[in-house]
Amino acid sequence: MLTCSRRTAEVHIEIGDALREFLPATLAAFTAGELDYARVRKIVDGLTGATLEAIAALERSILASAHRLPPGQLERDIDRQLIAFDPGAAAVRREKMLAHRDVRTRADRHGLAQLQATLSAHEAVEAAALITEVANSVCNHDPRDASTRRADALVALVHGEQRLSCQCGRPECSVAGSAIPTRRKPLLHIVCDLAMLLAMSSDPATVAGYGPIDSEYLRELAWDASWQVIFADLHAQVAASRTQKPVPPRRFHRPARLRSAGERIRRTQQNVKDDPGINERPDGHGGFEDPPPGALVYTPGAALAAYVRAVDGHCRYPGCSVPAQRCQLDHVVEFDHDDPVRGGWTVEANLQAVCSHHHQLKTYRLWTPVLLDGRAVHWTDNTRGLTAVTVPGGHSAPPPDSVEVANPPSGKTRTAWIKHTEDADALFEETWWERHMRPGDRAASERAFGTVEDPVLRHYCREMLGHYRAHQAIIASRRFTTPKWGSPG
Repeated sequence: MLTCSRRTAEVHIEIGDALREFLPATLAAFTAGELDYARVRKIVDGLTGATLEAIAALERSILASAHRLPPGQLERDIDRQLIAFDPGAAAVRREKMLAHRDVRTRADRHGLAQLQATLSAHEAVEAAALITEVANSVCNHDPRDASTRRADALVALVHGEQRLSCQCGRPECSVAGSAIPTRRKPLLHIVCDLAMLLAMSSDPATVAGYGPIDSEYLRELAWDASWQVIFADLHAQVAASRTQKPVPPRRFHRPARLRSAGERIRRTQQNVKDDPGINERPDGHGGFEDPPPGALVYTPGAALAAYVRAVDGHCRYPGCSVPAQRCQLDHVVEFDHDDPVRGGWTVEANLQAVCSHHHQLKTYRLWTPVLLDGRAVHWTDNTRGLTAVTVPGGHSAPPPDSVEVANPPSGKTRTAWIKHTEDADALFEETWWERHMRPGDRAASERAFGTVEDPVLRHYCREMLGHYRAHQAIIASRRFTTPKWGSPG
């Protein structure tokens, strides 16, 4: 302590106090050498301000993530768990932290200095997008690299300038002397379910380039935004024309939803250990018997690309945190340009987001990935035999379902639904609502969405209400029915 600054000493003491008083399991793992200081600090910082109830409930699942994620991904996973545990408390914490926004400078070396800004999530993402836009206002022959142009762009914006002066020195420069383009508001990519915008779900949303945000923050951004509304059922587009292989029926007894990325990694590793056959390299056809539209084209369509990037969140290589928006879409089983039918197809179950560097590692066959259920990826090091598992780090929207058993049309009665299935045992399979929504979620009433003018939104609300009513009817029926394969409780 005698060789560090006062602030550094204060941080060490604060971390030690938090470990001793509130995080006994984390302290034990740190003392045993299972966690390094960087991860322990992410845990303490991430849980600062959380309630004792939340800390006690989440410490084990956060530890599972800390053992398996790099510090950057661990930080976002902790945020996601806290928001999911108590969305209201997460919104309160965010509001309080707005008072800590600040801009600071600190001396660097060799005549340089650092300018550091602490902003809200959307302010930071929009500022970064605006800086990048100004940095790209020069021609391709400008001698400065991307980092230098971004620094020059920030200085230009501070001085009220809207573009950079190109330094290529070429008389035929394409941007020299051209008019300053009209500046548009930076585009903010937010990935969420439409149910969240309608306040029917409180799951975390995801801001591309930042990470998870609470549902209240999402609706604030939506209320203050200028929207070009494009409603697209990504799951339906991804699953269009899909012919599925038979799947075993789902049962009423299902494990609780896994909270953390670490728990999902641990579960996947255990599944591979119990059944090594699931890790066999597939054919890359994603369960299709015949190629669906677009499957034999190398470049995925816009909806499919958006879905894969939204769910993956970041590069799927172990330990890499490059945002998916800056990643390439890789065919897990290689696309065959000479015979597309024979190679891996351009379908959701054969695509992953990978940064350009790690894409090259796979192309050179130094690592071999296999895409498993739930979009977990099992990686094998072909030189040393090491293995690793990564799980999606983006929006937790469910993938396209293979079988829609409990999905009656809106307006069907409970009796009609049972007659349609022709098997009362199906009452104890998961309903659409149980598969896609959280336990406490409710659908908006007809009165609540009766004033919605957009016909697409009205249709969506009505459809969600139909799912919810069918779910409620099935729940009521379970009280009076025992499945053939055993009691539900």
